[in-house]
Amino acid sequence: MLTDEIGGLEAAREALARERLEELQALARTYRSWSVKELAFALGRQPGRLVPESGMPKIDLVVALAKALDWPVEAVVDHLVKPPSETRKSSSPMASTDDYASLYNESLKKRVERDFTEAIRLAVRACAVADNPTRRAAALVVEAQAHEAAGSYTEAVRCLRNASRIEGITVDWRLMCDANLANMLFMQGQATHALGIASSVLDYAQSVSDTAITRWARVLASWARGHALRSSIPTQNHEPWKPLARSAREDFRVAAELVAELHESVDGATIYYGTMAASIESITLELDAMCDDDAAEPVVRRLLAIVRDDGSCEPSLGERKAWAAVALANTVKRFVTDEMQRRGILEVASATLRAHAVATTNWYFAHQHLELDAERRRCLTGNGVASRALDAVEAKLVAGVLGQIPAARRSAGEFLALYGTREGVRA
Repeated sequence: MLTDEIGGLEAAREALARERLEELQALARTYRSWSVKELAFALGRQPGRLVPESGMPKIDLVVALAKALDWPVEAVVDHLVKPPSETRKSSSPMASTDDYASLYNESLKKRVERDFTEAIRLAVRACAVADNPTRRAAALVVEAQAHEAAGSYTEAVRCLRNASRIEGITVDWRLMCDANLANMLFMQGQATHALGIASSVLDYAQSVSDTAITRWARVLASWARGHALRSSIPTQNHEPWKPLARSAREDFRVAAELVAELHESVDGATIYYGTMAASIESITLELDAMCDDDAAEPVVRRLLAIVRDDGSCEPSLGERKAWAAVALANTVKRFVTDEMQRRGILEVASATLRAHAVATTNWYFAHQHLELDAERRRCLTGNGVASRALDAVEAKLVAGVLGQIPAARRSAGEFLALYGTREGVRA
């Protein structure tokens, strides 16, 4: 019976959760040299009721256990809910090379077709039948890219971290894993971490064989490092940061050259890097304005033209326009002093970012939109205008950004306060 099977799975899940919780509590006792009674006191529980029947503790127990272990809370949660084995075993030990290649290529195809659920499923199967460490890592990279496209940045980072830890993968694919990880960390707002990983990839790539995979890794690492540097430059008093802007511009120049080379030499590069190649121009324009103040006015006009599609004021769903909107907002904040003009252009940029985020579940652009919108709402609130309640679309954006962009959580209270408490209720 189906109900019997479900019941058995649920019982197995609860047993595993209890086992994991007991493991962590035993580790905490050893780490602190506590007795059972001392552990129970620290966790706020009775000695005989340290583990709930379901195995899944309430949040207060998780927080107390994290403090006892000196772990982040998310590390405790991750240990409690992770699958029974970190190793994905093949359900078909005799699977052939053709099976792997078919699954891998079909996953890529499904991602291009925006069938992300199927792309993830196929990538997981490819990883399961992979016959060597490099193929497992490659399948995890493809799975991570599908998770990213589906809006699950946390899962994408998990896949890439797992891929980087695999023993025995070739150097070029290790660089590819790390370059993808640097890009995802930048999108999550962890610019310093992304900068370090991307710089390591670019430094080490100079001493290894120049393969197509190595070049792809260099493209992503240059892109990620350029963005990490660009995003760290303040919008106020940017003059001392011009050397950083020049370094970021050089990274984007290298990325553009490599993309052009790959476009000529590798089949499929047009599809994979076409959007990146088109987006580099917009990002470079922002850096041009920072490096040369006289370029600011023409840069604003050019970025507005890209965002408006050469005259159309309808917000575009294209990623090129979204990057142009990010660059436009930063440039306007730095150089436009007329308040009415500044506010109008920022609203255009915000609307473009919102449209793209809603259409594609891109949480990086959603975060940029919310930051711009929060700035506008702060001005309105200062004029005596109440915050507006969340509608369904904005609730999705706020929840998605807070869930997938760790850097946004420091503004969680402000986001919720500015948008009101719940749909249909004004502050």
